[in-house]
Amino acid sequence: MAIKFTNNAYSTLASSINNSATSITLTTGEGARFPSFSAPDYFLATLIDSSNNLEIVKCTTRSTDVLTVVRAQESTTARAYATGDRIELRITAGVLDALYDDTTVGGATGVDFNDNVKARWGTGNDLEIYHDSSHSYITDGGTGNLKIGGSQVDILGTSETMATFVDDGAVTLYHNNVAKVATSATGVTVTGTAVATTSTAGSQTGNVTLDFAANQNFVLTMTGNVTLVNPSTEQVGQSGFIAFIQDGTGSRTVSLGTDYETAAAAGLTLTSTASATDLVPYLVVASGRVLLGTPQLAFA
Repeated sequence: MAIKFTNNAYSTLASSINNSATSITLTTGEGARFPSFSAPDYFLATLIDSSNNLEIVKCTTRSTDVLTVVRAQESTTARAYATGDRIELRITAGVLDALYDDTTVGGATGVDFNDNVKARWGTGNDLEIYHDSSHSYITDGGTGNLKIGGSQVDILGTSETMATFVDDGAVTLYHNNVAKVATSATGVTVTGTAVATTSTAGSQTGNVTLDFAANQNFVLTMTGNVTLVNPSTEQVGQSGFIAFIQDGTGSRTVSLGTDYETAAAAGLTLTSTASATDLVPYLVVASGRVLLGTPQLAFA
């Protein structure tokens, strides 16, 4: 609901009205001087008789030259008016109050924005909040970071908690409203299972470079002799396993690049039997140092 205006709108009454009339007919053609609008918008007008008695009315509809009004606004008194008495669009205390209410954020009805209309903050429109009819966006495109503060910040779904962030406390991630990952002063607690990405690259022969950035574990089916080439994506502290599977021929061997280390530099000796599966654990202790544990042989 908004109050409407036009500049210097005035007219005279085409017919008299009593003190209870709610319809005012203006001089023919002069209704166009007043605002055009639709409910629930409105405008305030002032009636003036020949003795300068005043009454403020609230116009809720205008049909050409006929106004539908609510009488006796802003503590004025409804009275009779004669043909030819004036009606004017004036600034009143009610007008100013309405303007204040309409421009104060957090009023009784809040502030409404249509789709794709952005609320912007910052000299360069650094922060934008809007809805595009499909999704809602909070976009920071200016200097500095987007910071969300509070003693506890919760991210909520339609009917459940998705994440909580507690000042000087835990960060907790939820699945279907059940806590699954939570930080603490001593580390991280995982409720349920944590599944690391495992590469099952299929048949391998010749030079093979393991991608430690993409995978934690590796399953290699050897269709020929394999050389593990020095990787470039290992992370210190990373650990996992490498499974070597002989093909139907068997007797495939594994040679190691210099970044792969074994106890006493003994290298890897795998089961030569066709279709045998061996498991080798590893730990990255430094860039360019991937320590391989003793192979666990001939799983069956």
